[in-house]
Amino acid sequence: MSPVAAALAGEPRGVRRAVEVLGQILTGAAPSGATFDAFLYSSLGRFGSDVVCESRWLNTLGHVTAGLALGSLIDKFDPPIGPADDEAPTWGTVEIGDERHTPPTALAAYFTPDQLAPVPVVVRICDPTVDGHSCRIQVYTAPNDRLHAAQVLESIMSDADGAKNLFRGRALAATADNGLTIEPTELPVVTRADVVVPDDVWAEIDLNIASVTVHRELMERLGLGVRRGILLAGPPGVGKTVISQVIARELLGDFTVIIVDARAGQYALSGVYKEARSLGPTVIIIEDIDLIVTSRQNGYGPAGVLSEFLAAMDAHPMAPLLTLASTNDTKSLDAAAIRSARFDSIIELGHPGREAAARILATYLRDVPGGGDVDVDYVATHFGPDVSGADIREVVRRTVLSCGGTVTTTELATTVKAGRFKAQLPDGNYL
Repeated sequence: MSPVAAALAGEPRGVRRAVEVLGQILTGAAPSGATFDAFLYSSLGRFGSDVVCESRWLNTLGHVTAGLALGSLIDKFDPPIGPADDEAPTWGTVEIGDERHTPPTALAAYFTPDQLAPVPVVVRICDPTVDGHSCRIQVYTAPNDRLHAAQVLESIMSDADGAKNLFRGRALAATADNGLTIEPTELPVVTRADVVVPDDVWAEIDLNIASVTVHRELMERLGLGVRRGILLAGPPGVGKTVISQVIARELLGDFTVIIVDARAGQYALSGVYKEARSLGPTVIIIEDIDLIVTSRQNGYGPAGVLSEFLAAMDAHPMAPLLTLASTNDTKSLDAAAIRSARFDSIIELGHPGREAAARILATYLRDVPGGGDVDVDYVATHFGPDVSGADIREVVRRTVLSCGGTVTTTELATTVKAGRFKAQLPDGNYL
């Protein structure tokens, strides 16, 4: 390390950069595109104070889709590329379905006259993780050409919201890790035939779905609000999750599906709903909502989460949004969170009766060797009143493991009688 480098090693980054630029000026080695300002001057012949800028803020997915739109223009015209700040131009990677895309995340591109507009423009996209910049896309040009800059920006965003919006109609997973993150995911292949619940459960669900599908125009015309909320309540293992998956699977394609984890629900829920509105008709799935909007009487829960949730559920009543949430206990939720117009239907799911338990057992035995010969009604007589669908699945799993693959009525009944399919904590004192 040279003496100069050693002396600067402990200095703040801004000091090191200033000395670097000063050295380049004194030696005549200053590159023309070392910073965005330098790139802007070399492209338009003007400093930042002598140009105009049309700008658009971008949300999480918007940064990707705008990057894809800008990337297609870069591929078409092969323009000179410069930094978005004083860092090297960067591209990201996103996998959507079976395709891998590499949109620009932080860079500037110079387009000559008659490429994007009759006048020269510089298009800049900024990554919020780089140097503290906000997530946005900007178009720079000469002051007299501002209208052209606005038209270029509008064209890019139109492409981003249309052909380049590869997230619309897909299943997405939302989490919060240094801000809201939304990525493509997969939904399990399940249908209504895989769920054994009373017919009136599906009837109530379909009534709410109709508001955002076949009766959407009617609800808009009458001013009654389109968006709906369904809360599935009941003990663990009775089918709440799989019901949400079935509905999501049925609507996927015409609807976008966003699955919200606990962190996104606690720290970025308003962002989730903002993204949802930009994606058109959307199903929002929130599992274990009691982790997010606990009752104020309980005296716990992240500060501000309840108010953020209430605001998100009340905003844009005409938006085609369907919220599917679940909880083990409605009493743990704040009363304001579950009132009508936030959750329009609260559907209670209980433990299955003997007949329903037999049907659930038959469903899990459908592809199991020997399952077609099992007397499911006989096995069901051995179930207790608090058995759940998840418990019945575990009975089948344990029997398959113990008998080597082929099941019988006797073996299933033996598994039920043993009672080991229900996890129980041992008694005792532990340090």
